[in-house]
Amino acid sequence: MFYTENIPNLNKNSLRVKLSDFSNGINTNVAENILPLNYAVNAYNYDFNSGALTPGLGLKELVVDNGTTTKTMFMPEIGVSIRKFWHFRRYDNSLSQFSPILIVYGDNGKMYMGRLMTADYFFYDTGSTFTEEPIGINYRLGDTDSFLCCCPNEIVVFNGSTTADEYTENVPSITSVALHAGRLFATTGGDQSQLWFSDDLDPTNWNVSAFEGGYIELTDERGTLKKVIESNNYLYVIREYGITRVSGWGLQDEFTVKNLYLTTGKLYYNSAVLCGGVILMLCRDGIYSFTGASMQKLELGLDKYFKNVDNDNAIGAFLDGKYYLACKLDFGDNVAVGCESSTYTNNALIEYDLENGNINILRGVDICSMTPFQTEWFSKLVICRRDAETNKLSELTHDGLIYNTPTKKVWTSALTDMGYPAYKKAIRAIYINTTNDIEISIKTDEKEYKFSAKGSNAPVKVPINLITKRFSVTFTSTTADCEISTPEIEVALC
Repeated sequence: MFYTENIPNLNKNSLRVKLSDFSNGINTNVAENILPLNYAVNAYNYDFNSGALTPGLGLKELVVDNGTTTKTMFMPEIGVSIRKFWHFRRYDNSLSQFSPILIVYGDNGKMYMGRLMTADYFFYDTGSTFTEEPIGINYRLGDTDSFLCCCPNEIVVFNGSTTADEYTENVPSITSVALHAGRLFATTGGDQSQLWFSDDLDPTNWNVSAFEGGYIELTDERGTLKKVIESNNYLYVIREYGITRVSGWGLQDEFTVKNLYLTTGKLYYNSAVLCGGVILMLCRDGIYSFTGASMQKLELGLDKYFKNVDNDNAIGAFLDGKYYLACKLDFGDNVAVGCESSTYTNNALIEYDLENGNINILRGVDICSMTPFQTEWFSKLVICRRDAETNKLSELTHDGLIYNTPTKKVWTSALTDMGYPAYKKAIRAIYINTTNDIEISIKTDEKEYKFSAKGSNAPVKVPINLITKRFSVTFTSTTADCEISTPEIEVALC
C-alpha cells in the first residue's frame, strides 16, 4: 500500500523560512544540519535575548559618582598600565561616614589610591611597591577598616592614610586569601600543598603554634591548592582537579576537612567566583556550577568555543546576578576581531545571567582583571585591559561601543539543507526589518556571497538568487545602534 499524505509537496513554489526569534541563542554542541535556522552557531557583540539582534556589550572609561559629582580618575604617571583594581570599602571614624577608596596596581609595581568622596581626579602614589601582583582583601582590623595587600612573604596594611604598615614575620608565600571564621586562610606558593591560616582575629600573625596560626597539608589526588572561597560558613579550596571543604571554627584541633569533588579535567581556578549561593567556574569543557555538595555543567551551547583552548588565564567576577568570564574562545571562523589581530591572552567576555540563563559575548578585548564595584550610588563592573586603554579603568556597558568605536557584531546560522538533502534550494530573496545598514552573507557549499541591506522603518527585500544544496546566513552590523528582527528567507526546492 502506498501512502501519500506524508510526502512533502516538492514543487517549485516558494517556501518562506521564518527566523522569527533570535532568543534561542547559540548552540555549538549539536551538528549544524540538525539545528533550526534561528539557532546561531556563531554570535558575538549582539544582544539576542529579546528575540531581535540589538547592541551587545561594550566598554567605556569608568565614571564614578559620589552622590554629588561624577568624575573619571587619572594615573599620576605617564606610561603606567593598570593591572588590578580594588574597592576599599572604608568607614571613616573621624568623619562618621563611609569614605570609599579606589586602589590600583600598576605594571611598574606601584600601588596607587584615589578617594571617591573628594573632588580629586588623580590617584596618588602610596609609596608601596610590590615585585608581584598582590592579593587584596577588605578587613576590619580592630575598630578600623583596613585593606590588606598580600604577596609572597609580606602583608601591607592600608587604612586610608598616606602611609602603610608592613608585616613580614612568618608570612607565607600567599597566592590567594579569604576570610573565614575570624581568620585569614591562604593558599601558598612552593609545592602548593599547604592551606595556611592566621591567628584568630589577627591577619598579621602567621606564627605556627597551637594557639596562633598554622597550616593544613592536603596531598591527595585532587592536586595542588589554587584558590580559597568562603561561602555559607565553610571555606572551599579550589584545587587543580577538585574541591575540598574546610570548617575552621573553634580551636585548631576542631577544624574539619572534607573532599567533595574530583575530576579528571582541569579547573581554571581564577575563574571560580561565589555567585550568591553557588560557585561558578570554568573547567576544560565549559562552565560549571558548584552548590557546595554537587558539581553540574551549565548547558550554554558554547562547548565548541572551549575545545582545545588553554584558559589558564581565565578570570571570573559576579555582579548584579550575572557571572562574568574573561577567557579565550576559539570562534572557528578564521577572522581576527579587535585584539585578535595581535598577540593576546584573553579575547572574549561572557556574561551569564543566573536568573534566566541569558548569554552575551563581547569579542575582541583582552581583559586582565575584573572587579565588581558597588556603592550606594552605582553598581559597575570595572575592567582592566592588556590590549588598549591600559592606563585607564574601564566599565562594562551594553551599548555596542568600545570607547566610542562600534563593535563588529555578527550572528551566523547553522549550515542547513532544510531537511531536504536530495534537493537543491533556490534562495530567491531575504526580507528583513533592520533600523541600520547591515551586511548579509550567504554561505553555500561552494563559496560565500555578500549582500547589503539598507536601514529602514519598513521591511527590506534583499534579492539573492542563488542555487545550492546547503546554506547558512550571517547578519553583520558595524554600527553602534541596530535592531534586526523577523527575517524571512524565500526558498524554492528544485
